[in-house]
Amino acid sequence: MKVTLLHFKNIFSIALLLFITPYSMTGQEELVKYVNGNELTVSGISKAGDPASFYRVDSTLLNGLPATVKKLAKNPAGAAILFKTDSRSIKVKWELEKYKIWWNMSPLTVNGMDLYGWNGSSWQYVASARPSGTENKATIIDHMDGQMRHYMMYLPLYSTLRSVSIGVEKDATIRKADPQFLPKRSIAIYGSSITQGASASRPGMAYPSIIGRAMQAEVYNFGFSGSGKMELGAADFVRESDADVYILDCVPNPSPEQIAFRTVPFVKRLRKSHPDTPVIMVESLFREHGHWDLKTGKRVTAQCRAFRDAYKQLVESGEKDIFYISNSKLIGDDHEATSDGTHLSDIGHHRIAQRLIKILRESIQLPD
Repeated sequence: MKVTLLHFKNIFSIALLLFITPYSMTGQEELVKYVNGNELTVSGISKAGDPASFYRVDSTLLNGLPATVKKLAKNPAGAAILFKTDSRSIKVKWELEKYKIWWNMSPLTVNGMDLYGWNGSSWQYVASARPSGTENKATIIDHMDGQMRHYMMYLPLYSTLRSVSIGVEKDATIRKADPQFLPKRSIAIYGSSITQGASASRPGMAYPSIIGRAMQAEVYNFGFSGSGKMELGAADFVRESDADVYILDCVPNPSPEQIAFRTVPFVKRLRKSHPDTPVIMVESLFREHGHWDLKTGKRVTAQCRAFRDAYKQLVESGEKDIFYISNSKLIGDDHEATSDGTHLSDIGHHRIAQRLIKILRESIQLPD
């Protein structure tokens, strides 16, 4: 076969492209170093959990609890990785057990990451890592000035992590957070899907995380979608967290009968080893369609009444430092604070967070 000069040029060009392309990609990857997330500072995982796997509750504390709780306990809702770096770019690689798409939440909320940076006085949102499947890699932020700063990366609210690594420039420093950036107090919040974070637009906008940033506190998110029904076993892992304050936002899912039967034993079990730890009891927010669907409205009213009656029983039995928050204006009164009539939008999460922050500062007198 006769090989012309044109043929030779084409063959040479193809060979050169095949050689250069992978080399360039490899070369670019060699400019980045990755550090396993659990080798940095892990926040939001209590003594009841496992920081190495980012499980909120260790499996040994889940015996006798519903399968839903056991499954959701593996979701790192509210957990974050704190670190400092002088890198001009920050990347992240993470693998999920399963990539999930839910109708009333963004893929970012369920599967993605949020990065915040310390701006000198508060945690400021930087950017998010967009998920696309079970295996993900993203450049969160680029072209920074290379100053040493502290960062906090929130993990997915509703997906289980198999691994997560933070990437920085090869010659940059990345280390655990300095002691002054570690929270000096802790808050445990036990509840339902709303507590877990549904339906915030991104992980950092779940109300427990908003409270954590505002109060400079480590918040343990014990929200369980479709559950949070005050089983006694749940009281055991909540009290195992050894928090400074316990918030019970667990009215939405149990029946009025379950609330009447379980609330007092739950709180007393919770306080068995922490008799002086303040407890805040929060009524269920009123479902928007409950203003029109009489059956739903009646159920929510009965749930809150049973919870309020239990609070009165606790006070009458001598329990101290028990605080009660009604659902009146809990998320405002303009009917615009939910994404689907039940779960909170960002504005709903912001409003309930502000209400709780006020109680924490004024009644509990938990300092910033």
